[in-house]
Amino acid sequence: MARKKASTKKKVTPLILTRFERARLIGARALQLSMGAKPQIEVTGSIDPIDIATLELKENVIPLEVKRKSEK
Repeated sequence: MARKKASTKKKVTPLILTRFERARLIGARALQLSMGAKPQIEVTGSIDPIDIATLELKENVIPLEVKRKSEK
């Protein structure tokens, strides 16, 4: 029986983050900020790390990326 070749095409996923991905990014970045990482945005006054992470995500300057598993 002949075997099919694996497709070499890359699957393109939507650029919109799910609520779970968004929560994971904000949580991971807030942890980094609370451990002393420098914010990627201008921060005035004392702001909670979660708020800073949320602002970074909104301005698209968060230094993290999402890797999604490919579906088979």
